[in-house]
Amino acid sequence: MPKYTAKQSIGHFMPGDEIKGLEAKRIQALLASGAIEEYQEPEEPKADGTAARLAELEKANAELTAANTTLTEANQTAAADKAKAEQEIAELKAKVVELEKAKSASKSKTSDKPAEQGADAAK
Repeated sequence: MPKYTAKQSIGHFMPGDEIKGLEAKRIQALLASGAIEEYQEPEEPKADGTAARLAELEKANAELTAANTTLTEANQTAAADKAKAEQEIAELKAKVVELEKAKSASKSKTSDKPAEQGADAAK
């Protein structure tokens, strides 16, 4: 015997409920009026390419995640390299300052010697 479901409220049956306990005459009358319908199994979703699209998007997402990870690691490496370079620049600037001080000190010593020699010659 086929199953029937209510399309609208009928007595104590609510829409979507299975109709049970009614006489065949009453069922035929309700079918004719459109208040009930024969139960049909839910249809399988049609293959419209959504599964393939989902797989494609998941693959693209995995690729982008991998690329993002690679770029993040490269960025961290670049930041570390930049910090090392900045430290090296600071060290080199300090050496330049030391060398300039040494140069000016040696210039003042060399400029003092000719003045002393000239003073000795004048005596």
